[in-house]
Amino acid sequence: MNLQEYKKIQYPFEEYLKEIHSEEYIGNDDDMPDSFNDFICNLEGEDYIEHGNAFAKILLDLIS
Repeated sequence: MNLQEYKKIQYPFEEYLKEIHSEEYIGNDDDMPDSFNDFICNLEGEDYIEHGNAFAKILLDLIS
């Protein structure tokens, strides 16, 4: 995703987490939203920080 696409999205970090989830997801499309909610609920604080740091790095690379 490029910087312009991230600017158009209301919640870009959530969209980033959806991308992370989709890379690991196995199943059909109908169950994906529920699986994403489970994914979010099962993240630990450190996981959020790790994903946040990775997302921030992506954004910094895009604006550099």
